[in-house]
Amino acid sequence: HVAQLAAAKDATAGQIALAWLLAQQPWIVPIPGTRRTTRIAENAASTAVALSADEVADLTALATRIGVSGDRYNPQQMAFVDR
Repeated sequence: HVAQLAAAKDATAGQIALAWLLAQQPWIVPIPGTRRTTRIAENAASTAVALSADEVADLTALATRIGVSGDRYNPQQMAFVDR
């Protein structure tokens, strides 16, 4: 689904994901990590990807259906969260 939306918008799936995060709330700022300099420009270009309210809602519903499970960090690093 994300790949189809990306193709329709002449963007990458990563740009769609970042654009969706940016559309959530003004105080949400994604901090993507990368090991390649080419990805820096790709990530920055996600700010120019316009998503309609329907597209944002559709991606939110997709994320809800898929769900997120597990911790973001290993147990040692999780010990530092919310300290």
